[in-house]
Amino acid sequence: MGNDNKSCCAADALRRIRQIPINGIPTGICMLDECVAEVKMQDLPSEPEIRAALIRRVKVYNYIPRNVEAEYARALFEEFRKLDGRK
Repeated sequence: MGNDNKSCCAADALRRIRQIPINGIPTGICMLDECVAEVKMQDLPSEPEIRAALIRRVKVYNYIPRNVEAEYARALFEEFRKLDGRK
C-alpha cells in the first residue's frame, strides 16, 4: 500500500482546518488545501466540473448539508481560484 498522506487521526485532521466564508459565516473546512491540490491535479476543464469535484473531495472530511451544497460549492471554488491563481 502506498502512502497517500491521508490524516491518520483526529488530532492531525484538526490541525488541517481552515476557515472560509460560506454565506458570510466563517466555516471550518478540514483538509481544504489537500482537497484543492487533488482537484487541481485532475486538470478539469470547466467550473461546474471543478465545483463538483471539490464538493466530492471535501465531503470525505466534512459534513455538508444538502440544502447548502451550492453555497459550499461557490465558496470552495473561490478558494480554489485563490490557491490556483485562476481568475
